[in-house]
Amino acid sequence: MEKIAQNFNKNKDCGLKLLVANDVYRLGTKNELAELVRDYVNDAKPRVLSQAALETVAIVMYNQPITRIEVDDIRGVNSSAILHRLLNQGLLKITGIKQEVGNPKQYGVTNFCLDYFGLKTLNDLPALPKDEVLDDNTSDSLLTRFNEQIDQGKQETKNE
Repeated sequence: MEKIAQNFNKNKDCGLKLLVANDVYRLGTKNELAELVRDYVNDAKPRVLSQAALETVAIVMYNQPITRIEVDDIRGVNSSAILHRLLNQGLLKITGIKQEVGNPKQYGVTNFCLDYFGLKTLNDLPALPKDEVLDDNTSDSLLTRFNEQIDQGKQETKNE
């Protein structure tokens, strides 16, 4: 697969690149051809995610499989609408049913979600500090740190 990826990268006449997420290989369009291809393909990738959506995705990434009630407990608000929208956008998926009263659905991230945030696996997520005190500002500080480290990773990828 590495050899195929290298061949795609070397061949200037080839518009493909190899994407890898959770050991699943997929073909994608090279970045420099994205504008041209966008005219022909319906782009399902969400353009901008709200603060609440980013927060919810981060919570699911770090805690999957996780139920809506567990997400609500962490966020402090009802997350039904956000989870539904993230499912429709293909960033989240239902990974199972928790065996407890009510049999709630469990959520996890998709490979598309990993691609969207420039991650190959969930192991690429920034580590959470073990000694951090949880309070009303924890969610905002974690999200800020998450976004900074993801942006840093995207910048490093561009420079390669």
